[in-house]
Amino acid sequence: MYKFLIYLFLLSVTLSCVEARQDIEYHIDINQPVHHLAKVTIKFPAHTESMLEIKMPVWRSGYYHILDLSKNVREFSATTLTGEPLEWSMIDKASWQVLSEGKATKITYQIYANNIGRRTSVIDETHAFLDASAVFMYSPTFRDEPLTVSLDVPTEWRSRSGMESVGRHVFRAGNYDILIDSPIETGIHSFHEFSAGERQYEILFWGRGNYDETKIIKDLIKLDAEVEKVWGAFPYSRYLYMVHATSGPRGATEHINSTIIQRQRDKFASREDYIDFMTTAAHELVHTWNVKAYRPEGLVPYDFQKENYTTLLWVAEGTTSYFDTLLTRRAGIMTQDEFHKDLAKGIERYLNRPGREVQSISEASFYNWIESTNDFTINHSVNIYRKGSLVSWLLDFEIQRATAGEKSLEDVHRRLYELYPLPGKGYSEKDFLTIVNELTDKDFSNFWESHIAGTEKIDFSLLLDFVGLQIERKTSDKQTIDLGLSYDDSLKVTRVRKGSAAWEAGLTIDDVLISFDGMRLTNKNIEQRLDALKVDSEVNIHFFRRDELFELSVDVEKNENKNLNVVVNKDASEEQQKRYKDWTGHDLIEKDDKKETQTNE
Repeated sequence: MYKFLIYLFLLSVTLSCVEARQDIEYHIDINQPVHHLAKVTIKFPAHTESMLEIKMPVWRSGYYHILDLSKNVREFSATTLTGEPLEWSMIDKASWQVLSEGKATKITYQIYANNIGRRTSVIDETHAFLDASAVFMYSPTFRDEPLTVSLDVPTEWRSRSGMESVGRHVFRAGNYDILIDSPIETGIHSFHEFSAGERQYEILFWGRGNYDETKIIKDLIKLDAEVEKVWGAFPYSRYLYMVHATSGPRGATEHINSTIIQRQRDKFASREDYIDFMTTAAHELVHTWNVKAYRPEGLVPYDFQKENYTTLLWVAEGTTSYFDTLLTRRAGIMTQDEFHKDLAKGIERYLNRPGREVQSISEASFYNWIESTNDFTINHSVNIYRKGSLVSWLLDFEIQRATAGEKSLEDVHRRLYELYPLPGKGYSEKDFLTIVNELTDKDFSNFWESHIAGTEKIDFSLLLDFVGLQIERKTSDKQTIDLGLSYDDSLKVTRVRKGSAAWEAGLTIDDVLISFDGMRLTNKNIEQRLDALKVDSEVNIHFFRRDELFELSVDVEKNENKNLNVVVNKDASEEQQKRYKDWTGHDLIEKDDKKETQTNE
């Protein structure tokens, strides 16, 4: 009898545990796609809390800005599973409290999804892209519990996600964090499956565009081989590329075993556009390690109700930007000329951004949550992607220099992957620096203070010389005229570079350019008018400011940091050539019969 009672007790405990581990059920009924509307239902199991807290994230992973996603929620309600109404109240912009008394609870609400540009959520008559942060609420009580997501969609639609598929329109995830990093694409799209090594890949294309699906798949397989050389092991066995060909929005976002890439529908076919697409794909693939498999401690765990601050976003994003171009070159997708052109573009942007003298890359990482792209930020801030990429390049070469080429930045990231795998803790600045010091047997504290915490100028001549490259500047009589202005199609000034001729003369953003020396300006002739200006002369500019006509005289200056070229030093030593080969996987000095051509064949 005693043993039987123990058996009953253990059985009841087991059954209670099973009930506690019951999946949370998410369902979305896309019932009004043409109006961007859907109904969401969430079923939470019975629980111990009398008051169940429900939340909608205020930002999404991969985009470090507050988005206030709950603004698209209406018709919130809460009931028991049998339909008994439960009292509830909204306690802040993204939180609700439900007086559940521990009962299994059903939450329903309407969601409006029409923000394709932020890659949060969009629903229309052809498809739906659903990032969980903008669609599915959660309860902190159940954040770590398994869940299922089911969709009610038009008959001809197909549903894809990085999550495990357990039905035609049903997915399963181990917890909410996996759901929120596994967006769903459902609708009408082209779909392919392919393999590389032991990995299974999938790719879908939504929207008509001038893309070559076969060519893209062939080059994605090449990228797989290159990331394997860097990290050696993969955090996924299946990976999904989601590609949107749209009429405006562009960008991309990384997820744990998938990515969403958006481009204008006619921006795939030209050589320049194709390379841009492939480096974007490489960027998101690299993120599968750098951010999704390990990331800075300030980002672990994600707090979806407020900002996650870190001074290391330059590693998460900037180093990824450094690797994306380098790996695309190593894969042979990008030619040497294209690679060097990209290097020159990065250098040119850096030299023409006054903010590099004001803000460190460490500060930019912390400030990224409130960064915007305007006149002030260009002149007083740096970008974690562009400056972060250049600092990563510099750090890579300094590590190679300190170890005679035995170690590189890739070794640092392999070590981060080994020591700080998620869901464990993230790494700190001290952890990162310790790894660099241990790999090099040198103290990189001065480098960190100068280039990470400080604003010391990068010596590009020294950096390029390490691998037998050099900067080629145009001769003075052909140097680009540069007043320091940027403007839109309506000739409204969008930026004025600090210290430039336009800045010193007093031009500012929102001024509308009218004429140079009494000759009318249009968006069709302004470039010719600029080219006709003479260095060391003056130009009288008429413009509207707040609808009043103004006139200023601006000095015409040349800019020696415009139209730069990165070229091969034909006298490069064998050591420089070896370093270049080790860095890019290709010869520095190409033989004529082996010179690469720019082709998509």
